[in-house]
Amino acid sequence: MHRLANGWRIAQASWRVLAHDRELIAVPVLAAIGAALAFAAVAGPGVLLLGGSDAAQAGEVALWLVLVLATVLATWVVALGSAAVVAGAAERMAGGEPTLGSAFAAARARAGRLLGWAVLATVVSIVLDQLEERLGVLGRVVSWIAGTAFGVISFLALPVIVFEDVGPIEALKRSARLLRSTWGEQLAFNFGLGLLGFVAVLPAVAIAAGLVATGLLALQVVGIVLAVAWIVVVMAVTSALSAVFKAALYRWPRDCRSTPPSTPAS
Repeated sequence: MHRLANGWRIAQASWRVLAHDRELIAVPVLAAIGAALAFAAVAGPGVLLLGGSDAAQAGEVALWLVLVLATVLATWVVALGSAAVVAGAAERMAGGEPTLGSAFAAARARAGRLLGWAVLATVVSIVLDQLEERLGVLGRVVSWIAGTAFGVISFLALPVIVFEDVGPIEALKRSARLLRSTWGEQLAFNFGLGLLGFVAVLPAVAIAAGLVATGLLALQVVGIVLAVAWIVVVMAVTSALSAVFKAALYRWPRDCRSTPPSTPAS
């Protein structure tokens, strides 16, 4: 119960940071757009050039490599965005005045490390996908368990990279060691964030369903647009809050504090 209460207090402190620096909410949206553009810029030409290759096997291998590269780049952009939120939140917690410029500057300073993390995350994803394809139902079970385990173990990997300037493997090891003292807080936060996200999107679904049920095309379009916009905002807020929480949780055990990090008065 003590760990769950700690997780709740750290989440509250993280929310105060995000409420104070609301511009950080825009970062996940920008990162998602950038990731989509990066993927399309590499995968699009690859599909056009290699999708109809005469040498079937060679063409498939080349296309697969292009798609892997596109995935790495997209994952890298998302990691840069998350690292920027982590850095901005930590700056606020330390008493500074973060800006989008300072947050992204901190992320760019770790661009090489974050690229390594993107490669590692992509490799893990590919391995899990292969397990699903080759082992059927058993593969899906194993993939789900392994994916969940990787997510838990790597929960604090990004803060470790941002603040300690280490490579992806060392960051994963450090995150796993920190898990011993933060597992309860992680559990409380992840459950709470999932519940919050679910409840937050319900009004969007209800409004969209109501307008679609009218049978009027104009209202149906408005309902769908409003629902999508609402869901995007919810996803941006929860994504930014998750990154802020990681920064706060990293600071707490590392600084050997008995209480969660506080935020400076505005």
